[in-house]
Amino acid sequence: MNGMSKRGFTLLEILIVLVIMAILVGVGYASIKGMTERYRVDAATSQVVTDLIRVRSYAQTKNVKASWKKVGSNSYELNLGGARKIYRLPDGVKFTRPPDGTTVEYTAPYGQVRVNGSSVAALKITLSNGRGEDTEVHVVGVTGKVIRR
Repeated sequence: MNGMSKRGFTLLEILIVLVIMAILVGVGYASIKGMTERYRVDAATSQVVTDLIRVRSYAQTKNVKASWKKVGSNSYELNLGGARKIYRLPDGVKFTRPPDGTTVEYTAPYGQVRVNGSSVAALKITLSNGRGEDTEVHVVGVTGKVIRR
């Protein structure tokens, strides 16, 4: 041995490791961000589907009219036997269809659907985050069945 032993890392080795770590963190962040945006749209769609099913079930079990109404670009109202409550979609998710004020009214005992006072064959409700993550909910007019697409 020459009396000198090499310990530690050189500055160049440390910089290379830091650059590699920064690249990996950047790639991971991008994929997590995209996954989070998809999750928000998925969660909002599940929320709307669940509430439409809840309104239909309420109308059928209580033998009364119940309704779901779009009141804004990211909110809707449930009317269950006169009790009204407004719900908001998760941040960044908005309705792109139908127009504000559209009301889905379920009538007992079969759950038939009327939209804005008229019977309809079907209604499409579209949710979007504005970045290409769109989902649709279809409400079938004759039965009131709620279908997620």
